[in-house]
Amino acid sequence: MARVFAYNPRKRGRGESSEPWRQLARTAPGTLLRVATSEWEGVSKCLKSTHRRLRGYSVADMLRERDAGNRPPTPRGRTVDASHRKVKRLVALHDAAGHVLALCATLLGLRPLRGRNTDAGARWRAWEERRAAAVGHAAEALRGLRSALTDLTATVRILHVVSGKPPGFRARAAWASEADRLVRRATDEVVAARHALQRMRRAVVLEFFDAWAVLGASG
Repeated sequence: MARVFAYNPRKRGRGESSEPWRQLARTAPGTLLRVATSEWEGVSKCLKSTHRRLRGYSVADMLRERDAGNRPPTPRGRTVDASHRKVKRLVALHDAAGHVLALCATLLGLRPLRGRNTDAGARWRAWEERRAAAVGHAAEALRGLRSALTDLTATVRILHVVSGKPPGFRARAAWASEADRLVRRATDEVVAARHALQRMRRAVVLEFFDAWAVLGASG
């Protein structure tokens, strides 16, 4: 059975170079910059569009239109689902940058041992804290969008039941009021998700500078 040895960057063979790892590590800040600029802007536009659509829905108006024989648009969940998918891709890109930096920093000896109060340790802890903050804000945004999607799914089911009832149906007003409440709550949840992503962006910008500080120790 072959023996497995831990990789030690201080004991590389002569033919082995650390430059490929350095080059790979330097892609991490670039990816973080994408997360905080072009990728984030695309997600932000999608969330703004979702918010606009939800804000324009009125359950009472939809029921009146249906009573008149028209087919008004209903608050389908696909508009929130599109935003959710974009945020997930943004989060995956951010995660990838973190994994690359952590791996390369370890292989290059830039990840200090725990308990050592050195400049390298301070740089590494700063990056970890920014990354953890960004991850937390991203998770908050995803939770909000999933909750909004659940609310809209429930709204569509309520409207399906209520639309088949005559205007004089006794429970119709109560059901319509509940559907309207769910739409408003979903709208608020989308706004909260946007705010969480704005906080994520600020954390990623700081993480970008911390990542370069970590890599600066590699020369």
